[in-house]
Amino acid sequence: MSETFSALTLDEAAPGARDSSFYDTEWADQWQDMKAYSPVARHTRRLILRALDRIPHDSLIDIGCGIGSLLQGLVDLDRPVRYAGVDFSEKAVRIAAGRLNAQFTRLDVEREWLDETFDIGVCSEVLEHLEDDSTAIVNIAKMCRNVVITVPSGPLTPASIEMGHVRHYTKTDLTGKIEAAGLRVRSIRAWGTPFHDPLYAWLRSQSPNGATTGTYGPLRRALSAILYLLFHLNVIDRGHKLIAVAERIPGRSY
Repeated sequence: MSETFSALTLDEAAPGARDSSFYDTEWADQWQDMKAYSPVARHTRRLILRALDRIPHDSLIDIGCGIGSLLQGLVDLDRPVRYAGVDFSEKAVRIAAGRLNAQFTRLDVEREWLDETFDIGVCSEVLEHLEDDSTAIVNIAKMCRNVVITVPSGPLTPASIEMGHVRHYTKTDLTGKIEAAGLRVRSIRAWGTPFHDPLYAWLRSQSPNGATTGTYGPLRRALSAILYLLFHLNVIDRGHKLIAVAERIPGRSY
């Protein structure tokens, strides 16, 4: 039962999906500045906004919304869009409800879905955390006419595992799982080369654990801003990040 609040290949060494207490802690203490200031989060947000501009919509749901950082960046104040967010972490949902004027619901998308339909669902950097990502995509299709999905590609590194990743994807992997859920893939592309990978990946490998999480002071914010500008030059269809846009097939039941 959900509760609503107002205001590449799987690495066999990886552990299973983390429980909600892990995400309660990370969202409350570690991930807030990362989602606001890191070059990866900012560039991903820019690509999602570009995709949203091509899809007419009056309602949008952020699936795996965390504390609402991404949704806050997607809100269009010039349009009367109905916004909502769902997340596995009850603590994150409570924080989000205090930040944004939207409907936020604690929901486990691997096992349940909302009994309402949205023009667009955004599922960004979520599926790689889920044990049963295929069922999650099926449940997303039940709620959304169109879906924008972002996931990591490339190797599953120790740093990724530490953040709760259980798999990374190839284009073929992601396309197959989206189509198996009854959706039609309109576009899928990679990004990242050369400034996310290998440059940013190398910088992270040379940094201490937790270098991308926690509080971002002036120096980290400045470095992140420079890297974000460089990420604009990642224009070729290659790299360790994927973004896909999919839609329901007319006449099909969901």
